[in-house]
Amino acid sequence: MNILLAFKSEPDPSMLAEKDWQAATKETCGPDTSLLRCSPGADEQAAAALLLAQRHKRCEMKLTALSIGDERSLHWLRYFIALGFDRPVLLETKGDLRFAPEFIARQIADWQRKHNADVIVTGCQSSEGQNGQTPFLVAEMLAWPCFTMVERFTFEPPFIVLEQRTATRVRRCRVRLPAVIAVRQCGEVALPVPGMRQRLAAAKAEIMRQTISCDEVPVRECQLLTRPEQCRRATLIDGATAQEKAGILWQDYLRQRMKP
Repeated sequence: MNILLAFKSEPDPSMLAEKDWQAATKETCGPDTSLLRCSPGADEQAAAALLLAQRHKRCEMKLTALSIGDERSLHWLRYFIALGFDRPVLLETKGDLRFAPEFIARQIADWQRKHNADVIVTGCQSSEGQNGQTPFLVAEMLAWPCFTMVERFTFEPPFIVLEQRTATRVRRCRVRLPAVIAVRQCGEVALPVPGMRQRLAAAKAEIMRQTISCDEVPVRECQLLTRPEQCRRATLIDGATAQEKAGILWQDYLRQRMKP
């Protein structure tokens, strides 16, 4: 079974200094993130972890990791190789992909038509644009079913059994492949850490790199950039015992917040 994991390496804006944000408010392109460390989003890391868990259950599969972006994605492609992925692919472009879900979806769909994956796995949304549209657009272009907010899944070829979070409950579905699966990080899965031997082997692995035109990427201009002021405070809870402090914490702070 051929499985495609599509991810995007996103810069970490928390690494920007205060002066970077202040300077960006005077321009129309937003803060410069070209030198920031990049990594897949939490949803995409959860998707990779679930796929690797299925491989450890001796489910026969060929895992392809595909990223669209610049050379900063190479680190994570090698990371996925070290974890056990079979084929790394980088579709290189210098375009701004923060608000380009249709362009990204078209590249994924074109790749699928040439290489015949049985399942396409993505995250629900990236932390940059937070559009949440890419999985649906890929499914529409391929005429495949799409399931989003998926927290777990297992393969039973030619089916996939998945648990999907809805507004009121978790729904369990058995779906015939092919399909597009968008994974949501539920806090119970984490990406493994490869050993040194696997990392050294991955450093020598060949990565398929293909340049794609960014002419179709929509041009976005930042009209207004604001950053909310960070306000932090601390409160000391007085009490003679731990039980008394816990009661005060519940009565004065938690009870009101946890009401449905």
